[in-house]
Amino acid sequence: MNENILPKIQKHTAVQQVIEYLRNYILTNNNNEITKLPSEAKLASEMGVSRLTIREALTVLENEGLITRSQGSSTMITTFARKLSEGIDYAGELGKFINDCGYESTVDIISYSCESCNDEAAKNLRIEAGEEILVVKKRFLADGAPAAYCINRIPKVFLTNKEINEKDLGKSMFDFVEEVCNCQLSHDFMEIIPSLVTREIADILKLEESSPILRVDVVKYSIEGHPVMYNTEYYVDKLIRFTACRTK
Repeated sequence: MNENILPKIQKHTAVQQVIEYLRNYILTNNNNEITKLPSEAKLASEMGVSRLTIREALTVLENEGLITRSQGSSTMITTFARKLSEGIDYAGELGKFINDCGYESTVDIISYSCESCNDEAAKNLRIEAGEEILVVKKRFLADGAPAAYCINRIPKVFLTNKEINEKDLGKSMFDFVEEVCNCQLSHDFMEIIPSLVTREIADILKLEESSPILRVDVVKYSIEGHPVMYNTEYYVDKLIRFTACRTK
């Protein structure tokens, strides 16, 4: 069996339920005096699951950077996790994000192709350079004006469920990936990158070439910790901006 193939899972497994509960507990607990979680044995007893289930859930939370574990020591909540709820919270579909900014979101350009991935995509998706990936490109409008452009990249080896058609790509990419890859998305990592408008982006978003533009790179992970989608998103700053509250 190819190790890159994602296993088919149920939407709500015991491990997933434990992850969701503990993640919510960690991110919504603003009491800085609580710096660690109960032992695996206590968590298993109180939640009515096996220690193996608890251990698998804690591994995912550790990969997300919410906790740290060491042999024979308690499970500690990281400083990052205690501050995360006050930072930028952006994990949603682009269309929903545009709607949340007060605009009506529509998509008027959708294209897709199978391509050989470059070194950057290979690194983010943890695959070999040159492996085939599905590349989906969308332009999002805000009240009819070009607002964002998104390039989605998915390793083709994960696309085991059905044939690809444009109708499927017109809906949420999150739903599409979960359906065709037989997985459940868990979390992502986002990098904000100041960039310049290329000729392609200038034509798509109706901007001046070489002018500044906000680029956001996002890697989406499955519940098992596999990177299953790598996105590059460009935003028209007159319509969409991020706001962050920073503390000392």
